[in-house]
Amino acid sequence: MNKERLIFAIGDIDEKYIKEAESRMNVFSIIKVAAVLLVVTALSLFLFIPFAPVTSDLTAYESSSYYPLIEGIEDYRLTFMQPRYKNNYESITKTLGGLLGSLTKGDIDMAPGMDNMAGGADMEMGNGSYVEATDNQVDGVIESDIFKMTDKYIFRLGHKVRDNNSPYQSVLRVYSIEKENSTLITEYILPEFTDQQRVSDRDINMYLSLDAKTVTVISNYRNSNGEVSVGLTSLDVSDVNSISLKGQTSIDGTLNTSRYVDGKLLLVTNYSFSRNNVDYNSPDTFVPTVDNGNGAECIEFENIIYPEQVTGTGYTVVALLDAENLDVLSANALLNFTFDVYVSENNIYISREYVSKIEEGNNVSSSNMSDVAVLGYSGGTLEEKGVITVRGHAEDQFSFDERDGYLRVVTSTRDTKESVNGNSVSMSPTSENVSLYIFNLADNSLAYKVEDFAIEGEEATAVRFDSNMLYVCTAEVVTFTDPVYFIDLSDYENIGSVDTGVIEGFSESLISYGEGLLLGIGQEDWSNSKVEIYMQEGEKVTSVHKFKFNGSYALDYKAFLVNRDENLFGFGVDYFYEYDEQTGESRSYPCYILMSFDESEMVITRYKLKIDANTVRAAYIDGYLYITTPTELVVENVK
Repeated sequence: MNKERLIFAIGDIDEKYIKEAESRMNVFSIIKVAAVLLVVTALSLFLFIPFAPVTSDLTAYESSSYYPLIEGIEDYRLTFMQPRYKNNYESITKTLGGLLGSLTKGDIDMAPGMDNMAGGADMEMGNGSYVEATDNQVDGVIESDIFKMTDKYIFRLGHKVRDNNSPYQSVLRVYSIEKENSTLITEYILPEFTDQQRVSDRDINMYLSLDAKTVTVISNYRNSNGEVSVGLTSLDVSDVNSISLKGQTSIDGTLNTSRYVDGKLLLVTNYSFSRNNVDYNSPDTFVPTVDNGNGAECIEFENIIYPEQVTGTGYTVVALLDAENLDVLSANALLNFTFDVYVSENNIYISREYVSKIEEGNNVSSSNMSDVAVLGYSGGTLEEKGVITVRGHAEDQFSFDERDGYLRVVTSTRDTKESVNGNSVSMSPTSENVSLYIFNLADNSLAYKVEDFAIEGEEATAVRFDSNMLYVCTAEVVTFTDPVYFIDLSDYENIGSVDTGVIEGFSESLISYGEGLLLGIGQEDWSNSKVEIYMQEGEKVTSVHKFKFNGSYALDYKAFLVNRDENLFGFGVDYFYEYDEQTGESRSYPCYILMSFDESEMVITRYKLKIDANTVRAAYIDGYLYITTPTELVVENVK
């Protein structure tokens, strides 16, 4: 009996514990389910709740004189501040997918980079008469170079010959012009700016004043913080045996280009600000500064040009300086105008490129376009003259020309059509060609045009205006075909042209020698370069001479010797390849090539040198060729 009660008692105890355990298990299960649901809910919220768009309130800056500019910059910044993906799920999957995709290709894609005086004038002075050695695009508008001269001396920028332990030093050398007896007169080491180093040997150039007493050196510098500025150094060279420093100044940014006109220096620089460090209470975080002698000051809003839709953080800054004392007389800034710069006798033209789109149902038509800002400078201060809009894009500064109140522009045009069909998108060019546009500068209106005059599918590779003649080389670069057009602009109501027809290769520079002679230098094919002479006779243009060579020539136009009086053309070649028939071996060497030509013959002479083709400059004087490199002068008798 007691035994049975004990058994029942034990059974009651087991059942009690079992029920309590089951109760606990139910509670734990509920907690687990709740926890799982909580995690799933939180994860869903994290992954799938849409990112909120980023907005900004600019009312606090409405009183700023820069407020219209601030609005444009902020609209641009917001495009980068907006979430890239709809939610975290899309962000994670796109990131993992991109990483896995790059790993399967064997390498990880790198992030994209960050947001590119009258010729022949002479004045009798102690250093001799100024002689223009640079083939300037516009008469009376002198371009800087590393080589300037008088009829007595050659002024040449270069560097000090050094061993492995000596520091890099830039120098100005002065050589006498005395044929075989030419000598080095002076080697002046250029002073550096405090805590700054010059960026490279390719970023230095100079001007020689018309009285041959002052050399102005312009160069890019970088300080210890990595900030780049343009340094200007004025040197007194009135006594070439004792050169001295006159003064120095600097401007923020990097050198774009410059010009010297009537004692004034036009300095064009590029400057950009960080879109992530903008403080609208501090204009110097988004507006360029210029030192007018009273410390750095932001360029005033009324002197800033910017597009209706801001597309970047890059400015082009134009400063007009007194060339004698380097005082800044006037300065303007152009936001997003950072492409080609052309300077006429009266105006500065600065372009920007963009794509214009028109939506038509499921189709989007696109055309490449350019805005060209016009700044006058002939009155001693910079004056805004409006913006010209042109279809297409210009190849370089030689695609522009101002004459008799008109701006003439040659552009390469490209029209495309994008079609959307469901999830598929197709894009195809509808037209690729070359056009001429002529604008009346009285009101910047389009006055005349000759559209699509080239072979369909071609672009302009070289342009040259010469008074009322226009020369344009067009090519479908991949296939190396080269028509050259001679276009008569003497009557805008009746613009006529003749061309060479399709010949091999294409030119990258065109140089007019007058009397129907045109020289082009460019590519014959993938392996060979060429210099070709074209001749216009009546209604026909023919190629009369061609010099084909295997080698890389100077790409800097200023590296070319252009002597129209003697029909001479000279240029440096880094690696000139030739085949030795006697040994059966090929060899290469750097050299300088001088050619003389007329309509009946071309004579080629080569001079071996140790050079970088872009750093060589030469002049032909009284039957002698004076070849200068960054470290030496070589004189050759070429009679």
